[in-house]
Amino acid sequence: MKSIVFKFSMAMMALGCFIGNAQAIDTKAIYFDSQGVEVMVNFQSESTQSEVHRVVFSAVCGQNYTRCASDSFQANMMDDFVTALKYGRFYKYVYVPFDPCMEPGADCIPHVIEPFTEQSAVSENVLRSGYRLQRQTTNTPTKGEIFINSMMTEAGSTVVGTIADYIKGKSETKNNSLSMYMVFTSLIDGKRIPLAVCKVAKYGCDFQPDVSFKELMEGKIHVSIPIGDGSGMGGNNPEYRSRERSIEDTLNALEYKCRPTLKGSDNWMVKNLTCYRNK
Repeated sequence: MKSIVFKFSMAMMALGCFIGNAQAIDTKAIYFDSQGVEVMVNFQSESTQSEVHRVVFSAVCGQNYTRCASDSFQANMMDDFVTALKYGRFYKYVYVPFDPCMEPGADCIPHVIEPFTEQSAVSENVLRSGYRLQRQTTNTPTKGEIFINSMMTEAGSTVVGTIADYIKGKSETKNNSLSMYMVFTSLIDGKRIPLAVCKVAKYGCDFQPDVSFKELMEGKIHVSIPIGDGSGMGGNNPEYRSRERSIEDTLNALEYKCRPTLKGSDNWMVKNLTCYRNK
């Protein structure tokens, strides 16, 4: 009996390790794969009913994110993104019952685990009670469908590469109706930590060196985002405003809550965010 209890405990500890890594997964988000990297995509708009104005990608690329930032990776990622839109190749994560005693070679007694339906409110204790995350193919969100149909019409083509080139060029144009950003993150203690951001452009991804992310104590981060370019428009500059909203919405998707403060004048203003984990 002691052996059975010990092996069950070891199995649950293994599950706990899996959970620790899984905490970086947002069950409300959608993902696609590109070149062996899992990319989270966030379609953003000014209201729930309006067309997509911003698309932000987020991927765990580690502290050295050179590969993900390369022109070749970005070009292939955009092709994979359009392919996922066109052919419905997105997926999400759901919690499914998991009993380590059902695994091959397990020497313990299986127990009944009821299906879990409340996908949006799961605590670690619930997970330790017998659930794990699993990929599940999902439909392209309505905003995504509207977006790809609009881009195909504007590009005058249904060819993946042509559409990808069109939206990259559109994102690159300042003050356009579409902005696309990539947020590079690292995984620390099962949490996604933002490191840097670039703007999707025609021939790669233009780094935004004036946007900074800094780790603070107790799991907090500090984010600095200039929201003016010295033109005297302050926070009304469309290009800067779009970037600001893209980053803030992405931080929210990464489960951060942020307290903003403004520094400077209307001619040159910086928004500083002190962010902490929502849960």
